[in-house]
Amino acid sequence: MVDEIKKDGSGSEPKAMPLMLALQGQEVRLAEIQGGKEFQHRLAEMGLTPGVKFKIINQGHPGPVIILLKNTRLVLGRGMIHRVFVTPCDQ
Repeated sequence: MVDEIKKDGSGSEPKAMPLMLALQGQEVRLAEIQGGKEFQHRLAEMGLTPGVKFKIINQGHPGPVIILLKNTRLVLGRGMIHRVFVTPCDQ
């Protein structure tokens, strides 16, 4: 599955989880995108690149997820959020 992400070798952050498991109102950091180059490119065009922080605005059960990325709301479909992995940010 997804290995632990090391900060600087001295410690480790929590394991990455699928975006679908993040909580509404939670701030997360994008750890990994699992998918082909076209899918990764599509998300990169929206500003979703590894390391970027964003907030979950609406978890959307059963609809799409809404996130806040740099003062812009983005809507991610249910199929996308299973392939986007995040780690919680320190509050």
